[in-house]
Amino acid sequence: MPKYSRTFLAAVAASCAAAFAVGAAFASAPDDKAIYDRIVSLAGDWTGHMEDPLSGPAVEVHYEVASGGKAVIEYQRPSGSLPAVTVYFLAGGKLRATQYSPAGNQPAYKRGSDTTDELLELAFDGGTGFDADHDGHVHKGEIRFVSPDRIEQRWFHYVGPKEQGVTHWFLERAKPVEGKPDAEPGPATAPAPKDETPVTEPKPAGNKR
Repeated sequence: MPKYSRTFLAAVAASCAAAFAVGAAFASAPDDKAIYDRIVSLAGDWTGHMEDPLSGPAVEVHYEVASGGKAVIEYQRPSGSLPAVTVYFLAGGKLRATQYSPAGNQPAYKRGSDTTDELLELAFDGGTGFDADHDGHVHKGEIRFVSPDRIEQRWFHYVGPKEQGVTHWFLERAKPVEGKPDAEPGPATAPAPKDETPVTEPKPAGNKR
């Protein structure tokens, strides 16, 4: 076989392999609606620790499905820091999120290219209230779906274009409190006493003589 033919066939085989790999990656990646539905499934209370899954500082997260299922509000309450809120939604069928930071800025996110069935990558997508080239902000995030009752989050903190640190949260779904007694009814309110003063019927006026 001529040398140029072998080279051509090798190039074709390499192109086909690359196309197959890309196609497989797209086939295995969930669509945005499926990812959003997983976020909806997180509704409720979550508790855990930051940095160390057993002894790190406490953190609480609450997910609330709002607007008839069209948005999910995530309330973040890390100990030692002010609370923040992140809202997840679909815009034109694409997953989007906006974080409302106690610093007064609102970074926006979209689904990142590294998203899989088990990992949502929140890639930076602009925002308001800050200059991404100079100011501090949460530049990107991750939610790892470990199991129906366990998730992990990572938030990447930047100042301008440089990463300054990453916070890692280990969260478990909070179990409902069982055996909690219902509130006891208070004492019945006695009816107000009726006015028992006899009513004197007015006497008809007599004729004066």
